[in-house]
Amino acid sequence: MSALRTIVAAAFLATGAAAGAAAAQQWKPEKAVEIIAPSGPAGTTDRTARVIARIVQKYRFVEVPVNVVNKPGGSGTIGYNYLHQHSGDPHFLIIGTSGSLSNYIVGTVPYNHNDFTAVAMLFDEWMSINVQAGSPMKNGREFMERIRKNPEGLPIGISTSRSGGNFTTLMTVLRTGGVDIRRVKTVIFQGGGATTQALLGGHVEVVNTGPGNMVEFLRAGKLRTLGISGPSRLWGPFADVPTWVEQGVKAVAGSWRGIQGTKGMSAAQLAFWDGVFRRIVQTEEWKQDLESNFWVNAYAPAAEAKRIFDREFDEYKVMLTELGMAKQ
Repeated sequence: MSALRTIVAAAFLATGAAAGAAAAQQWKPEKAVEIIAPSGPAGTTDRTARVIARIVQKYRFVEVPVNVVNKPGGSGTIGYNYLHQHSGDPHFLIIGTSGSLSNYIVGTVPYNHNDFTAVAMLFDEWMSINVQAGSPMKNGREFMERIRKNPEGLPIGISTSRSGGNFTTLMTVLRTGGVDIRRVKTVIFQGGGATTQALLGGHVEVVNTGPGNMVEFLRAGKLRTLGISGPSRLWGPFADVPTWVEQGVKAVAGSWRGIQGTKGMSAAQLAFWDGVFRRIVQTEEWKQDLESNFWVNAYAPAAEAKRIFDREFDEYKVMLTELGMAKQ
C-alpha cells in the first residue's frame, strides 16, 4: 500500500488541476491562516509546517498571512483539541501523522481521523533499523534471525511512544518477518536524536528511527543501517542499504505526514486547499527539503488521502489488537 502511494503520487500532480483551480476560485481565505504543528519547535511536524508557510508566502499561493502555531503535548491531543475548537473554520489546518491513527486506537488521543477533514497526503518517512558499526549483526537477515529466536532478548529503541509511527512501522516489519511481536521489547526515548544517542552510548543494541537521524554517524562510520522499510532504496549514504523486501521480508511501512482541516469543510474550501498543496509539492524548495531529510514524496489530494487514512486505520487496528493494545 505504501509503495503504491509512492508510485501514484506523481499522477495526482498531473490530473485534475484545472477542475480544482476552477472550483477553488469560489472561495479563498479571508483572514490569517494557522498551520498547527502538534509538536514543539524543531520537531518534524514543526519543520513541515514552517516549510509550507514559507513556500506559500514566497509564491503568494495564499494572499493572507500564514502562521505556524506549536501545540505540543499529549501525543498530539493538544494540537487536535485546538483544531477541534475551531470546527467549521477552514483557516485552521494541522500537520497530521500516521501516529494520530494508532494513538486513537490505543486510547491516547480522543479524536480519530473522521473527526476532521482529510486535505492532503504529503510524504512518507521510511524507517531504518540501526546498530553500532562493531555489532555482530551485519545485515537485516542476521537481525531478523536473532530476534525471531529470542524476541525478548533484543530490546529496540524507538521514539516517542509505544503507539506512534515509529512503533507501528517497526511492528509491521517484524510481524511480516515472522517475529512474535507480542514478545518484542521496546525502549522509548523522547525523540529521534535521543534514540540515536542511546545507540551510540550502548544503552540499547538496536534502534528503529528515521534515516535523517543517522546520516552523520553513518558517514562517520560509527553506526550501521541494516534495512530500510520503504519500497526502494534511498539515496546518499543509504544507497547501499537494502530494503526489507530485498532481504526477504515483504514489508513496506512508513511514518507519513499529511494535512487535515476542521470537520465540515465545503467542497469549494477543500478545492482551494487542494490547489495550494498541489502547487507547494511541485516547488523546488519542497523537493529539496524532502531530499535533505530523506523523505519521499507521497502526495495525494483529499479524496485519496481519506482512503489512505481509512485503510491504514484498519490495518493498525488489526495489529494493535493482536498486541492487546487496542481500546477503540
